[in-house]
Amino acid sequence: MKIHVFKSKRKGLTKLIVGGLHGKEGRVVKPILKSFILEGGPRSGMLIIVPSLCSKTRYVSTLSRRYFETNEGGRLLSLLSHYKPDVYVEVHCYAKKAYESLTSPVRIIRKGVPRLIELEQGVLIGSSPPFLLLTGLFRLGITVEIPCRNGESREILLRLLRVVRDQEAIDKIISELMRLYPKQLSEAIKLFETYKQRLNIP
Repeated sequence: MKIHVFKSKRKGLTKLIVGGLHGKEGRVVKPILKSFILEGGPRSGMLIIVPSLCSKTRYVSTLSRRYFETNEGGRLLSLLSHYKPDVYVEVHCYAKKAYESLTSPVRIIRKGVPRLIELEQGVLIGSSPPFLLLTGLFRLGITVEIPCRNGESREILLRLLRVVRDQEAIDKIISELMRLYPKQLSEAIKLFETYKQRLNIP
């Protein structure tokens, strides 16, 4: 696991972006995040990027508490505890057959979490896993899922990550994402607010 840290001379938000959290998805996500790293750091604050938390492991869902008992889950908790980011983004990739499950309206019943919202080209967005939300280790948590076999999703992911890197306040990150994807972000925020109530998060 390699950690890339950018520190600006100007004070600002701390942002943590982590890819390849389980299974083999690091093979897809890591090259994209490495490309993003080459673009440089933020104008203010700190940006921490972990292109792949693990290289190849047995798949354990990040929605399960069991994930945080694995080596990679422990690494993730250590990163969050150490950096205490204002913004946390985790990047996954999914197989085509998983699309229906990830975006199903009944996902909240089957998995206990809201469905993910498609932005475009199969790129999905949603909130962080419930266990992490309840830790209170970050202020804004975003989960992004890209298709494992759709090269066009690469540029969309990079666009999202640039928004996170370049905006200097949480409300500005949300506003810029809303500008890019007004309908989709409105739905994602609505689902998240309902989910927060379910988890009793203030």
